[in-house]
Amino acid sequence: MIISPPFLSLSDIPVYDGQCVRDVMLGGIVGSGAYPISQAMGWHGGLHIHAPTNMEPVRAIADGTVIFRRDAGNARYDNEDHSTGCVVIRHVTEIGAQGTTPVTATYYSITQHLRQLDRDLPAVGRTIYRKDRLGLAGTIHGESDRIHLEIIAGDADTLKLVGRSTGELAIGGNGRSDAVYGQMYVLMPAKSPCYGAQPAGVTAPAATGDTGNDDLIVAIRYETGSATLTTHKLNGDIVGTAPQETGAEYNLYTEASARHGHLSTADQLISSPSGWYELLRFGRNLGVDPLPFNAAHWRKVVVPGQPGGVWINLNAANTRKFSDADFPHWAGWKLIDDDATDDNSRCDSTAINAMLTSPPQPGATTVLTPVQKAADRMRNLCKPDVQEKLAKTICKFPTEWAKDEVRKRWAWTRETGNPSVPYPLEDETDFTEMTDFAQKLCFWEELPAEDKSRLTIKHWHFHPREFIKHFRMCGWLSKMELSRTLSTAPPAGRTRADALRVPMNEMLRKYRAASSRQRTAHFLAQVGHETGWWQFREELGNERHFRTMYEVITVSEAAADYRSGIAQRFNLVQRGESEQTYAARRPGVLVIKAQGMDNGLASSATGGQGGDGPRFRGRGFLQITGRRNYTSYSTFRGRNFTTDPNPLLLASDDLNACDASGFYWARERANAEADAGTAPRNVTRVGGIVNRGSANRVPLHGNERQTAFTSIWSHLNDAV
Repeated sequence: MIISPPFLSLSDIPVYDGQCVRDVMLGGIVGSGAYPISQAMGWHGGLHIHAPTNMEPVRAIADGTVIFRRDAGNARYDNEDHSTGCVVIRHVTEIGAQGTTPVTATYYSITQHLRQLDRDLPAVGRTIYRKDRLGLAGTIHGESDRIHLEIIAGDADTLKLVGRSTGELAIGGNGRSDAVYGQMYVLMPAKSPCYGAQPAGVTAPAATGDTGNDDLIVAIRYETGSATLTTHKLNGDIVGTAPQETGAEYNLYTEASARHGHLSTADQLISSPSGWYELLRFGRNLGVDPLPFNAAHWRKVVVPGQPGGVWINLNAANTRKFSDADFPHWAGWKLIDDDATDDNSRCDSTAINAMLTSPPQPGATTVLTPVQKAADRMRNLCKPDVQEKLAKTICKFPTEWAKDEVRKRWAWTRETGNPSVPYPLEDETDFTEMTDFAQKLCFWEELPAEDKSRLTIKHWHFHPREFIKHFRMCGWLSKMELSRTLSTAPPAGRTRADALRVPMNEMLRKYRAASSRQRTAHFLAQVGHETGWWQFREELGNERHFRTMYEVITVSEAAADYRSGIAQRFNLVQRGESEQTYAARRPGVLVIKAQGMDNGLASSATGGQGGDGPRFRGRGFLQITGRRNYTSYSTFRGRNFTTDPNPLLLASDDLNACDASGFYWARERANAEADAGTAPRNVTRVGGIVNRGSANRVPLHGNERQTAFTSIWSHLNDAV
């Protein structure tokens, strides 16, 4: 899912972090469009957001289809103006996969109170893209430059987006594996053993202590090369943060290989560095490569009474693993669907009421009156910490945009005796004036039938800012998003990329190239160019070509290459070099090259065989080449890719072709170069790793790589 805020006014910041999202989505305060309830304890499904400037365009938050649009007008109520322009978009996205089937979910964004629709806004039924202009912010309650943004989903889609349909996350087993993103979490049961130093060997020594009487959550955050482990209680309170593991992210491949290497020879037969990589990366092995069931995931974490940290096995038998894709309650998330007594707009949720009610004072015996309870709720509603908690609620209640339901929905505002509504609309004229105004903003009846059926009139509401912040962690590219990102690639290239979408996304997620849009842009640009936009899974050429490029060449063959121009085309000829000189020099150069690749009889001491040049030609989407690299990848995966016909699997199997690319990317620490920037120099250095084996070497076709990166980056970033 690729998603961004409705305002993109920070022109000097190409990709917004969480604070930037907050900065461009100001508003939603109590009394002025807060989520999910009003001062009168009525449900409010969206957020009133202030535009950064009067002329700052409101933009689509994600790719989708326009399913409703209403030209801007004005509606007055209680002597206050309200702009009536509105756009509703259906967003179909993906957040992961179950096997080879993508986890596809649909959600909707509603943008109300536009004073003007953009002249290029697509018609109903047409596609709209993230960052496209919707129009200009209008007036709400007489205050200018405001919009109401609402994000909603039906039951089936909320289950896909969140992974559950009830309040808190179940922690009896591991979390979902069909979608995994953001921070990883490990639940450590009470009294888990801990150690003063990292244990070595298969059998742990006697513990030096335990984690205490409470279950704990260890959050693992990888970011910009390093790792941070923070310990929480189940209620979200922070216990402490261990010293940062500097370089841990960039060194995942090295650390995984080292942990595999520490095993006995026998245990290595049921292990693989790839399995260890997944354990370190995800807290569990999500892939198909071997890992011992009792592999110890030692990390230094803070526990109660040990602020300096202790060593704990995060893969002990009784641990459970989760990620932000599980919307865990210790991160504040909670689903609320307990207002089931009626279908009006009054919030009768017991869960919401509990969040707004002060705990009883010790020894207090006085029973609060309804008026006192209402005052207590209002005081708490205005507290910043309560607002933060409410922002993480996902609430199910009826839409406020159904014209036929308006009078029923608001009938409770006529009732007397409700301390939250001190001035009820008892008079029919007053009530009719209010409902007539509300109906001018409605659109439910005009939505396509398929969308009304998908949502139903009572559906789930998300806090827009928190929804956007949360799913910006995902990074999984849907069919539409991938096609848009690769819009300048040949149509056949986009088709081939789409066919590989699931294994490619899984590879990007595993090797953390999907953890930032900058990394994703670098990866897709380099791989796209390197493979002819996924046309070539293996290097092109005949047996003679691969033998004389990677294994052995005779003087006469070198002379023939010089005369045909092949040597010059591959930049093998030195400046001013004659045919005779080149032909005499080239065989010796190739021997050294072949030995560096463990290829051919020149490398017989390291397993080289005749025919290694063609056998180990470049395969996979980053062209793993040579016996040494094939052996390295075989060791990493715990599988045999060196014995005929297995080398072919790096090209013929989608998972292998994609994963081999991620393996090379991680082994060569390409994320570090990708993180360094987006300037041409950075593209060149990443290209050097991919094309020449070193960031310090200039890749071939540098202009084409830069062009590809510029286009892909423009679609993934937040710049406009």
